[in-house]
Amino acid sequence: KWPAKKTVSFINHHKELGHRASQVVADHNPYTQQMIEVYERYEALCSNSGLVDFTELLLRAYEMLQNDETLRSHYQQRFRHILVDEFQDTNALQYAWLKLLSADGSFLMAVGDDDQSIYSWRGAKVENMFAFSQDFQGAHTSRLEQNYRSTSNILNAANEVIHFNSNRMGK
Repeated sequence: KWPAKKTVSFINHHKELGHRASQVVADHNPYTQQMIEVYERYEALCSNSGLVDFTELLLRAYEMLQNDETLRSHYQQRFRHILVDEFQDTNALQYAWLKLLSADGSFLMAVGDDDQSIYSWRGAKVENMFAFSQDFQGAHTSRLEQNYRSTSNILNAANEVIHFNSNRMGK
């Protein structure tokens, strides 16, 4: 009734959104309410045992940066140049990190290809690419449209498949 894989997915999904169990809304859904209770127990067990999982590391670091202006300022000054590769594979929490770390005067470069976004099952949000120029005013977009790694047959086949995607930036 409560498969471990679905439970882990539920917890990770909400952590990747930056939500603690207490911040998840059940909306009178018994399944969601049960998952919230499991998430709460999981948080307590990990806390009491001194354990963290990968998404917990990301979430704790985000919360520290968000809540501690001195710490945030320190890292904003320390990391004046930020490069994000495979930007299409960032999740909501990683994108929120970028917003916190990039201060006025910092240089942020994000490299990615919306047509290569294949990790949505792992929390990746290709929408981050669409929001980038709006969230980072003055951002310059450079399109790298020449492919040197694939033959024309492979590129033609790939382009035939992806041109049906309705939500793409285009080349």
